[in-house]
Amino acid sequence: MTSSYFDQWLDEYNDYMRLYQIFGDKEYLEEAGEILNSLEVIVTRAEQHKSIVSKMMSKKIHAF
Repeated sequence: MTSSYFDQWLDEYNDYMRLYQIFGDKEYLEEAGEILNSLEVIVTRAEQHKSIVSKMMSKKIHAF
């Protein structure tokens, strides 16, 4: 994933947080929270993928 992909998500998060600060509408805060949750899932999956690929590429035999 490219950094611009994450930048877009973070920009959207910042926009919702700014709207929440200005208007105080809880829906903006909830949307910002959903974006953070989605980013956490994406990062976790990327880390797992990296770990799996690293194990597959090594010459060592790894246990599951």
